[in-house]
Amino acid sequence: MSQTEVLAIWGAVTGTIGTVAGLLGLWLRFRQHGLDKAKLLCESSFGFDSPSRTLHKLTVRSIGRRPVSIDNIKYFITPRDWKQRLIKSWHHKKGRWLWHQEPKQKIKLGEGEKTEIGISLPNGIAITEIYKVEVVDQAGKAWPVNWETSSRLQKVATQETLDELAKENDKRVVSATGYRLGEKYFLETKFNTKPSRSGTPCGRSFWFLDTKKYQEKLQSIKDIQFDQFLSGDIEELS
Repeated sequence: MSQTEVLAIWGAVTGTIGTVAGLLGLWLRFRQHGLDKAKLLCESSFGFDSPSRTLHKLTVRSIGRRPVSIDNIKYFITPRDWKQRLIKSWHHKKGRWLWHQEPKQKIKLGEGEKTEIGISLPNGIAITEIYKVEVVDQAGKAWPVNWETSSRLQKVATQETLDELAKENDKRVVSATGYRLGEKYFLETKFNTKPSRSGTPCGRSFWFLDTKKYQEKLQSIKDIQFDQFLSGDIEELS
């Protein structure tokens, strides 16, 4: 092999190495640029603490390196008229069928930080009417929230009153109210003497994971404990 051929091969090898090194450097710079950007991961969850207090919330995590300030939460509402539903995207662009929730205080997230924001909707708008949610940052960029379907929301994010029972005599009064709260069942009891102690009824609450156990407890309270309390044999429901 001549010296010219050796030099040609060496040039080809070093040229290839240079090209690979250049591409690798470009990829590393591109990757670093991507990591330096703001990035939010947004999740939703639903629950109840009681019939009067929901635990519906959004969890927002910053997984980028640039700090992000949250400006508002944008809720996309399904129009109730089917004709408007056909062009709901057009309505949204015009600012219609939208609800903006502003955080109660300024939220700024650094890398690895997270925050929880309680879901707050105006009266008259059911959570099942919300079909999409976005977290909007200070730059106006919208980050999608992992949101449930309407049918799933009906199961996990709504409540209904199932049973209302009450009984009294000239000395005592007792009541029980049963609810479905999301996928769980809640039984709230109140009992007191007349006149009521300190003017505030006493009470106990019970949680159940399935309707069978809920019905069993309701029957026990209705058929047995109501009369026991009214007769003075017991001082509270259990």
